[in-house]
Amino acid sequence: MRVGGRLFISAATIALPEGCEALADAVAAGVITAELAASSDTEKLRVAETGQTALSLALMAAREALADAELPAADIGLLAHAWMVDTADDWKFAPRLARLLGAKHAMASSTRQMSNGGAVATQFALAQLLTEPRIDNALVVTADVLGPGATQRWQLGDSGAALSDSATALVLSRTFGSLSVRSIVSRGCPEQEASFVDDDPLLHASPFSDTSNSAFSGPFAFRLRGRVRTAIHQAREDADLAENDQRLTVTVLPRVNSTLIATLTEGLLPTEEVVHLSADTGHLFAGDLTANLNHLRTRRPLAAGEYALLLNIGLGFTVTAMIVRGEEEEQSGR
Repeated sequence: MRVGGRLFISAATIALPEGCEALADAVAAGVITAELAASSDTEKLRVAETGQTALSLALMAAREALADAELPAADIGLLAHAWMVDTADDWKFAPRLARLLGAKHAMASSTRQMSNGGAVATQFALAQLLTEPRIDNALVVTADVLGPGATQRWQLGDSGAALSDSATALVLSRTFGSLSVRSIVSRGCPEQEASFVDDDPLLHASPFSDTSNSAFSGPFAFRLRGRVRTAIHQAREDADLAENDQRLTVTVLPRVNSTLIATLTEGLLPTEEVVHLSADTGHLFAGDLTANLNHLRTRRPLAAGEYALLLNIGLGFTVTAMIVRGEEEEQSGR
C-alpha cells in the first residue's frame, strides 16, 4: 500500500510493568530446560503484578502517546486495538478503552492477528486515514498480560519468542510527526494454519509443545520466507526505493528470538544496519511494530530524508513490511 508520506507517526509509546521474571528462575523451576534457555535472547521478562491488567497498561501507553502528540483524546477519529491473550471482556475492550480515554468520537475496533496484530491494525488505520477525509488522527493500541506464574510466556525453541506483559500505543496523523509513512504491505500464509494445534497455547500454563514448535521449521519456514521476501520487495516498490537505494539505511526486526529471525530473514534484508531488540524486552505480543517505531523516534532517530524498513511477523500467519522516512517535524505540516 502506497502511503507516500501523506501520513505521519506523531507518537509511539511502550508501557511495561515493573515486575520481572528471570530466565534462570524459569529454568530452576523446571518451566523450561537449560537447552531451551540457551536459545533465549533475553535474560528477563516483564511481568504484570497482581491487579495490573491489559486495560490498565493500555491506558498508560495511550495517555502517554496522546500527551507526546499534544493531541486531545476527543480528536481521535479511529481507535484500533490488537491483542493475543483471551480475556473475558475482549468483546468490548476497544470501545471501553476509547470511553476511558475520552475518545468520544472514535470508531473503536479490535483486530486479532496474533503477534502481527499491531502491524495489521496499523495498516487498517492508515488505509482509513487515506480514504476517509473525516478522520484526521488514529490511535493504534496493543495490550496483553499473562500475569504472575504464567509459564507459557517462555515460548522458546523453534517458536522463537519469550513474552513480556506490555502495552503499546501509536498515534497516526495527517499533519505532523518526526516520521512519515511511505508504504506498508502485508502478506499472508493461511495454508499453514492446519499445521498447528487447535488449542491456543497461551490459554494453558505450559510452553508450546514440541509438535507445535516443529511447524516453524521445514515447509512453513520456506513458505513464510517467501512472504517476507515479497513483503519487503513490494514495500520498497510502493515507497519508490530502488534496489541498493542508499537512502534506506536500517532494518528493524520483530522482537522474537534470533534463531527464528535467522530462519525467516537470512539473506533477505536490504540494509547493512540491522536492529534486533529481543534482548531488551522480549517479544511484546502484538506490539513489536509500535515498540520499534518508538526506537526510531527515541534511541535511533532517522535523519531527515533517511529511510527505515520495519519488518513484523506473526502466528496469525502474516508478514508486514513498513517503510518510514525521517522528517524535520516543523516542516511536516504542524
